Amino acid sequence: MLTLNLLFLLVATAQAKVLWLATTPQSPQPYALKKGRGINQGSGTVGNIYPVTGNSSGGAFCILNTNGAGYSGGVGGFPHVHRKTYENFYAFKGRVQLWGQNVDSYKANTSIQTTRILGPGDFGAIPRNTIHTFNLMEPDTTLTGVLVPGGFEEFFFNFGGSFDPAALAKWDVYPQSDFVPRTDVVNGRAGPGNWYDGANALPPNASNPIWVAKNYGPKYISAVGGRYTIINPFVTGVQTDNMFAQGTITMSTPIKDKLLSTGIKSTQPTAFMMEEGQLAVNVEGYDTAHLIEGDVVFIPGNTTFSFDAEADYTKFMYVSGGGNGLDAMIIANATSTNSAFYPAVSTVPIDKRSEQAWRI
Repeated sequence: MLTLNLLFLLVATAQAKVLWLATTPQSPQPYALKKGRGINQGSGTVGNIYPVTGNSSGGAFCILNTNGAGYSGGVGGFPHVHRKTYENFYAFKGRVQLWGQNVDSYKANTSIQTTRILGPGDFGAIPRNTIHTFNLMEPDTTLTGVLVPGGFEEFFFNFGGSFDPAALAKWDVYPQSDFVPRTDVVNGRAGPGNWYDGANALPPNASNPIWVAKNYGPKYISAVGGRYTIINPFVTGVQTDNMFAQGTITMSTPIKDKLLSTGIKSTQPTAFMMEEGQLAVNVEGYDTAHLIEGDVVFIPGNTTFSFDAEADYTKFMYVSGGGNGLDAMIIANATSTNSAFYPAVSTVPIDKRSEQAWRI
């Protein structure tokens, strides 16, 4: 005879939904996509895949992966400005060159144009009112873009090649035809600020491009939940007017006898895109999804979920739909660190706080 607890477990398992989908949904819901899945656009040498859109995130953000072999002519698009949209660039594979300069200081000749060559793990933030353009530099390059708010992706689906200013303004695109991208790069950089030659501190606002070389930005370590978690924020609510946050998280496997996981509920929508290792994601009401490199998961705000590394040094990029999301919860209960590595897993301290402590 089945015990009552086992019966409840079997019923719950039978009722659980499958988190994996074949493509990006058209309305907000928890879902996961295998690498390369999502709304596809383009063919030939360059194409976009949209694992998260404005529709699927409730207007919070869009994530797109641009895959291609590079462009002839030096840049992949005409220099332009967005007045309402943040556009961030994260090099997932290959190399990408990105240029940026605040449009007002450019016109007043009070700032210096910056450019960086982004390798895997490098990041560039383009705030609103910033002139920018980019170029894919290698035969096999993947550039992950994050656009906030969601919905800007409709420009890519509807742009017919017309450079009529009124038509482009409809999509929050304002060409800057007199902007000439600089070509004097040395050691992957030109213009002010550190790159791989020093710490990449985050600025107190979003008035200029932000550059964060892999592991050279701020880092925080936490032992909440019986595992080490290192979070590397690229931008937080401070740099985005509390519209979103983005960065990477690296985790150890949990020490089972110290694990105090009870689930997390962020008020903001959250997405992960896997880079290394394997991650188990549990969303209330759904089967566990096991994510590997390139997979994406999206969780709407106010949804209970948890996640655990299933291999040491599991790493993923995160995007939060506001300045008070998952990253803020983790950082609030973490300490600053200069290391991109955590101590030996056997040394994880017994932290009587659970992930409930991440709630703010």
